[in-house]
Amino acid sequence: MSELLNIPETTFEVNVSKETFKFNCGHFVAYKGFRERLHGHNYKLAIRLFGSRRIGQDGYVLDFGDLKAVTKKVCKNLNEYFICPIYSDVITITDDDGGKNVNMTCEDGSKFSFPKADCVMLPIVHSTVEEIAMYCWGQILLGLDAQYLVKRGIHTMAVTCSEAIGQEAIFRMKIPDTNDKDEILKLCDVRTYIMQGELLTRN
Repeated sequence: MSELLNIPETTFEVNVSKETFKFNCGHFVAYKGFRERLHGHNYKLAIRLFGSRRIGQDGYVLDFGDLKAVTKKVCKNLNEYFICPIYSDVITITDDDGGKNVNMTCEDGSKFSFPKADCVMLPIVHSTVEEIAMYCWGQILLGLDAQYLVKRGIHTMAVTCSEAIGQEAIFRMKIPDTNDKDEILKLCDVRTYIMQGELLTRN
């Protein structure tokens, strides 16, 4: 047994993908010089936890029930809303009617107005599936208790977000040994991951 535990390549990981890990949202991607038409997706999530050479005394990397409960809650909080990217640099977002409606004015002059109760205001820039995966990573980690995961030997979490069959993005990052909400949200602040400067274009 001791020889097996000394093999560095020996690790455990778990992957959970359920039909209940889904949410339906309207959105459009906009960046300098471009705006998609308003449309929607049936998003799905899958979660992978990367552990060590050992599992807990209970035989688990992590109880699937814990992971399912947190992920379903994150999906429920996004389901049937319009995704409003509050950090967009090409959309001006304002409220009216005492905060009952959200108004969006795009760089191309297009204007939208939605009931605020129908919007989810996310700390992202473009509402791409990559940024949504990163947002979900942070929300799931906050629900799971990062320090507990680290104690169990879980060092990394990956979140896969799909917007259609064959179209998905994965965000993977080391789990911090802290439960400080501000520190965790700082780690997955999408603005720090976006390239600065002129938009890259094809030659």
